[in-house]
Amino acid sequence: MLAEGEIDAITAPRNPSTFVTRPDRVQRLFPNFIDVEKAYFRKTRIFPIMHTVVLRRDLYAANPWIAQSLTKAFIESKRRAAENLAIVAAIKTMLPWQIAYLEETRRELGEDWWPYGFEANRHVLDTFLRYHHEQGLSPRRFKPEDLFAPETFDSFKI
Repeated sequence: MLAEGEIDAITAPRNPSTFVTRPDRVQRLFPNFIDVEKAYFRKTRIFPIMHTVVLRRDLYAANPWIAQSLTKAFIESKRRAAENLAIVAAIKTMLPWQIAYLEETRRELGEDWWPYGFEANRHVLDTFLRYHHEQGLSPRRFKPEDLFAPETFDSFKI
């Protein structure tokens, strides 16, 4: 539909197949998207959130500890993935210049470019909720605290 002009644009987690098969008809809105994203981050301190984890209310009510346990598990998983990116003796991907890209990302976005946790994302969440309300998608202006299990507000070890 995109290549045929039936729709003007899409936002998707991956490029449509026609991005490769029909490059004459399907292109990025911003060919210099990296520069645009860097400029947006410098201006707003927002780098878009990738995912959230959602629990069924009944599961959470019966096991409130699960929210903090899942948070800790995802934090550890991310730590391991980031650690693997920095190994230079035998890099884990086939990406040329991987270390240079990693260094550039750290310069632009800091050491933790996709921070996990409530406080680290408060500004992004609050901005999203403001836009959500301003665009008429929510009946009231929610606060970030309204959306998350209180056990995930702080991280701790026992």
